[in-house]
Amino acid sequence: GIMNQTRTIRLPIHVIKEINSYLRSARKLAQQLDREPELDEIAADMGCTVENVRRLFGLNERTTSANIPVSRDSERTVLECIPDDDCVGPEQDAQTEKMTQVLEVWLEKLNDKQLAVVERRFGLHGFEKLTLEQVGAEIGVTRERVRQIQMDALNRLRGFMESQGLDNESVFD
Repeated sequence: GIMNQTRTIRLPIHVIKEINSYLRSARKLAQQLDREPELDEIAADMGCTVENVRRLFGLNERTTSANIPVSRDSERTVLECIPDDDCVGPEQDAQTEKMTQVLEVWLEKLNDKQLAVVERRFGLHGFEKLTLEQVGAEIGVTRERVRQIQMDALNRLRGFMESQGLDNESVFD
């Protein structure tokens, strides 16, 4: 059965009973030692491993809603205070947009075969990313020829990049 307590994550009753026995042991040891017992002392008293004590105490930790206010005086929630690592700032967004525009100009300078290969190999302009063989089948050349065309195209793009004073780090940061 599952014990119906005020837990966000419900634990099976046998796990709750085990946690309670460990907590009783910890309280008993705290009275005997006149301090909070270490995990190894609780493990020795219970006849189990320190890792088991650590695991059960971890299960006993309470979870907190991310939607609660940060303080009584604030309407901001905990969730609103957690930084979003995936969110880009306006400067980075503008830089990405500018690089996309520059890349489009460079791609227009490739010949038709090079553009077709790059679009299909890297999934640009609505194309799926394809293998060398798949690209070859679509444009009517061998796998090896696709590889050669791709290398030529990438070298040309690298040349455009270097002529603008850019390096890989500044473009692909």
